[in-house]
Order: sequence, then structure tokens, then C-alpha cells
Amino acid sequence: MASPVSCPIAAPSGIFAVVFTVTVSRLARVAAALAMAGCSAVSYAPIRTPQSPQDLLITQQSLREPYESKGVVQLTRKGVLLFGFADIPGTNLEAAVDEIAPEVRRRGGDALVNVRIEQTQYTTAQRIFGAIFFFVPLPSEVTINGEVVRRGAVVEPAPTPAAGGGS
Repeated sequence: MASPVSCPIAAPSGIFAVVFTVTVSRLARVAAALAMAGCSAVSYAPIRTPQSPQDLLITQQSLREPYESKGVVQLTRKGVLLFGFADIPGTNLEAAVDEIAPEVRRRGGDALVNVRIEQTQYTTAQRIFGAIFFFVPLPSEVTINGEVVRRGAVVEPAPTPAAGGGS
């Protein structure tokens, strides 16, 4: 008669089996939720390269050439993505850039420098979830801020004569 093969690791049994099964099940759900939320998404906005001095320059860096600061500007657009993909209010980067350009011109600038952009990003899985559960719209927001500047030579104030006696 053959002897039974013994296993050094015992299989879960009794109350431990129930706890182990529930823990693995919860762990699988948490891992799935993290997998859906842990991915990244990237958006692109076509920002035209200035072809002439009259064109608006938008950059995330400072300028190396002299300029005059006209102040800081910020634009925030808020809305919801319907069905996970339909951006009715225009909370994308391109719409925000198109809306901030006239404000830069109104303030007398021809460039927007040190630009910072924040946008709500959703992965494809999250967008599909929004499409399936269409009655729960996904909140969406884009914010652009930067310094409005006028490129060209900066006019330095004339030095004032030093106080005190002369000859």
C-alpha cells in the first residue's frame, strides 16, 4: 500500500479558509481598483510657434531676452465629461489656450511665460466606466496661469542724483 504524500504547507481549513478567501478576494478588488486609477494620461494642445513678432508666444520657461512684465493671468474652465468622453463645456487644453490669448493681448503683452497647466486627466478605463455609468458624469477642469510680458528692451528709470554736497 502506498503511503500518502505529505505537504509541508497545509491547505487552509476551517475559519482560516474563510478569512483567507475573503482577504484574497478583497486584495484582488483593491488591486483592480488601483490598476484602473494608477495609470496616467497625457493631453496635447497645438500651440502654434510664433511666425512673426506679432504672434503670441506661450512658453513654460522664462525668456532670455529683455522683457517688461505686465502682470499675472490665470484661467480656469470647469465642467463635466458626459458619457466619459463628451467635453461639452470645453475643458481641454486647446480651448483654454484659445481663451487666454485675448486676455494676454488685452493686458498689452505679446508673450505668456512661466506657464503652469493643470488638467483633470482620466485613463481610458475610467472613461469607459463613465460611459457605462453615464448618469455619473466625470468632473473636468483645466487651469492655466503664467506671467504676461511685453518682449523688447526694458526702459530703465533715469538715475537720481545722489544726495549730498558737491563742490
